Amino acid sequence: MNRFFIQHSAFRTPNLRRRGFSLVELLTVIFIIGLLIAILVPALGSARNSAKKVSTGKQIDSINVGLVTFKGDNGSDFPQTNGYPPSFSHPPIPGALTPAEAAAGRFPFLQDKPIVTGAHWLTAMLMGVDKLGYLQRSNVPNKANLRVEPWKWYTADPLGEGKPLMPRGGPYVDAAISTRKTKDLPGRPNKDLFPDWTDDTAPEGVHQLPVIVDAFDQPILYYVANPHGRATNMVEDIRKEDNDYSGGPQKDGPPFFFHQDNWGFTGRGTADADRGWDFGNSGAKHTIALSGAADTALDLLNVEDVTHRESFARYIVDRKMYRSFEPPASPPVAATPLRPVNSGSYLLISAGVDGRYGTNDDVSNLPPWTD
Repeated sequence: MNRFFIQHSAFRTPNLRRRGFSLVELLTVIFIIGLLIAILVPALGSARNSAKKVSTGKQIDSINVGLVTFKGDNGSDFPQTNGYPPSFSHPPIPGALTPAEAAAGRFPFLQDKPIVTGAHWLTAMLMGVDKLGYLQRSNVPNKANLRVEPWKWYTADPLGEGKPLMPRGGPYVDAAISTRKTKDLPGRPNKDLFPDWTDDTAPEGVHQLPVIVDAFDQPILYYVANPHGRATNMVEDIRKEDNDYSGGPQKDGPPFFFHQDNWGFTGRGTADADRGWDFGNSGAKHTIALSGAADTALDLLNVEDVTHRESFARYIVDRKMYRSFEPPASPPVAATPLRPVNSGSYLLISAGVDGRYGTNDDVSNLPPWTD
């Protein structure tokens, strides 16, 4: 019976031919998918970068709060920086190393060399080099010269008395905020500007010091203002021990900011040996690699003169003060003293998406501006 039904034509399953996709159809589908990818990937990348910029802005807001709190707790220790943490080691802060101690290779976060950048100081003062908080010199026992040996401060039992780490202040930012040792930053360092760059096992050296990094894993630069700066000198290349800043355009009296404070990252010129850290491996210099300290107001505000468009001075000048001028103009602008933004506090600068400090995609606490 079953055989009858199976063999009967009325109950046979029709023999259907299975037809695959043609080559043209496959190519069409692949083309459409590729087109969608080409459209979506840049959009996703742009959205990701925008999210990172927002995250970096929140980091800078957090650092702002931390700096104000630090000033409230420790301001009297730092009159030379209006109570904020220093971004340099000259003039000396409490417990700073002497030049002889620095030359002897002591713990370098207090040594008098420009390779210890403002980005390093920001982290060390707000978080401590071990992220356990800032150690005030007043909390260091006045025994066995310990107060003048700050390289021992962040170690357990420095006096051999069986005591734990010394009490700390802060941390003044959330300990979860991103930091990296200098040696672990992306891209290529300029080892001419980090001369103590030794092997990874070295216990000391600037390359072992942490920096606060933005959402792009690049250092957030920190420049503290000199509260005694004069309007006749906005910025200088380096700090001078004799405090003599006379001579030349905009060089009459102490300046507000020093380009030197972050040379290791920004660079200090266009020559290969003077280029800063290349975070994106692009070979491009940072647009604030030149200080612009010798430029006049006319140089910086003349938008038609491209030779002065890239400098630290032009990046930080307070353009709102010069809106009444129509550059290029004559003597009134040229003779006008320059003044930077945030002249009573500090600058915080993230390089942003392109990894270059001084470009339009930076995230910072500077007020926005356009030419």
